Amino acid sequence: MRLMLFFKLVILSLCASLLFFALAPESTLVDTLKLMAFGTVSSIAVTAFYPDIRGIKLGDKVSVVNSSSTPGILGRLGKAMAHCKKNDRVKIVLDNGGEILGIVESYSGLISPPKIRAIYEERLVD
Repeated sequence: MRLMLFFKLVILSLCASLLFFALAPESTLVDTLKLMAFGTVSSIAVTAFYPDIRGIKLGDKVSVVNSSSTPGILGRLGKAMAHCKKNDRVKIVLDNGGEILGIVESYSGLISPPKIRAIYEERLVD
């Protein structure tokens, strides 16, 4: 998840740098390269800290795992039913309709959604 955010920010910063180079008559190639470097570094910084500041919002996709040692990418996907931060309890609705109460273990990884450790699960009875 963070990887997509990083690529979007890098492309946005590169476009802004090239637009500045095209529109500012006094800009040089060195100035443009400095702007590109600044944009790349700021993209890395935003990607590193943004998930911790944002937390998990209502309706975000999350991955539910049974133990802390299980990687988030191997969990079951669901949607968060409340805003929450790390170590908060949150209710999750799975794609199959089941509901889980869990604790936020970690925010999104490079390619995985936020990881929730299940503490209680309601199963549908047929």
